[in-house]
Amino acid sequence: MAAAAQVNVSVWRDDDYRRMVMACLIEAVYLLELERQERRDAAAVAQQWWKPFRYRLAHELVDERDGSVFGAIFERDHQPAAAVDGEAPRAVIAFRGTLLRGPTIRRDVEDELRLLARNSLRGSARLAGALQALRATIERFGSENVCLCGHSLGAGFARQVARMLASSSSSSSPPSPRHHHHAAAAAAASLEFHLFNAPYLSLPMGVRSVVKTADCLLKAVRTGVAAVGRWHGKALKNVAYANCILGYTRLESSRRL
Repeated sequence: MAAAAQVNVSVWRDDDYRRMVMACLIEAVYLLELERQERRDAAAVAQQWWKPFRYRLAHELVDERDGSVFGAIFERDHQPAAAVDGEAPRAVIAFRGTLLRGPTIRRDVEDELRLLARNSLRGSARLAGALQALRATIERFGSENVCLCGHSLGAGFARQVARMLASSSSSSSPPSPRHHHHAAAAAAASLEFHLFNAPYLSLPMGVRSVVKTADCLLKAVRTGVAAVGRWHGKALKNVAYANCILGYTRLESSRRL
């Protein structure tokens, strides 16, 4: 038993393995929404992407306007009494990217345009729920035991809520005292991140008109963007999502042989 535990810890110390697991949890979020749209038991299908890594679905992040699932909180099924360096995160908050399907395309594209025009998701109706989920998870497990991950638009959500936590500038709460601000910034800095194909605004001159058009489309929901200082997470990654998913499918195939 002790030898098996040691193997488990050493596996989780491998960065490629950690990235693969996070990509799988994001894939689970995609499936939760896709299966919901098909009116099927979403968890029954999606659990293949979290159960092999000893996680469980603790909570879905749902857009109350249309019931779509845009993120999820996963918690470890079992944790040893003492924390061991390099072991799996006790909780993972994962965000999916855009789904170009009828039930959710409008909300997803709105947020994509918001990100394109402002390099920020301020004004998104989903943002408050995502930030609340992050704060509650940190309060329960401690920031050093929490991981944020997302793909494409989902990476934008992960980055945005961490920035808001660091700046303590949530529009839904009053300004925090100075020591609370420093505590929030420290909590954000100790989070683990895996951002796959993260969108960011770094555009050449030739496509500025695209940004201008997107900004015009968003004028109806303009809310203003708060200034946020420079911020970096503990393990900020921007890697190929598809490669990690392919790695998992290869691993599963080898196990069946």
